[in-house]
Amino acid sequence: GDPRSGKISLGEEADTPRDIASTTKIMTAYLVLQLVEREPERLNERVTFSLNADQTIGSTAGIRAGESATVAEVLHGLMLPSGNDAATALSEHCGDWFPVDASAPEQTSAERFIAAMNDTAQQLGMTKSRYVNPHGLTHRDHKSTAADQFRLARAALQLPRFRELIQTRQYRCEVTGTEGYRRSVVWRNTNQLLGIEGYAGVKTGTTDAAGACLISLSQHD
Repeated sequence: GDPRSGKISLGEEADTPRDIASTTKIMTAYLVLQLVEREPERLNERVTFSLNADQTIGSTAGIRAGESATVAEVLHGLMLPSGNDAATALSEHCGDWFPVDASAPEQTSAERFIAAMNDTAQQLGMTKSRYVNPHGLTHRDHKSTAADQFRLARAALQLPRFRELIQTRQYRCEVTGTEGYRRSVVWRNTNQLLGIEGYAGVKTGTTDAAGACLISLSQHD
């Protein structure tokens, strides 16, 4: 597909719903960065990892319960090592950025975030996609299609911060513990194709159900 025109010129079963693993995190990052475009000061908000975030299984950014980092830093923990813990933490923190649904005022911050993921999918014409979580761990109702993921990636690539994020190969930051200590962490991008001329990333993903997934961007001329 051509992200400039939005045209999909070639595809095989491009509209078949499938498990999408950590390519889910494109939507998670897109939601956060969309709001940051209007309110860039939100990048400096500190995200404190809950026990729930810390205990999220699978790939991890390695931030422990009670430790905190800025939204900007956690976005790197989300997209480089593909941290499921970072995805949970962002959903718990950033869900409060979205308006309360009058029909579901009891929703938690994380539930509001997931609702926003689905609302955004519909706005982008991703009619065969449904999000149940912010990280992509397997769930029978959590599905998308290759064509829908192209639509999402095309929208996300309009954001300069997203383009910079997906091309970052390594990132170092300091997280702060509840007792005031600081700890240095280094994240390396799971996308091993970075560094190849003309290749500009986007996102990898792997689960048993989905297999190996890749949304990729190439640039020529």
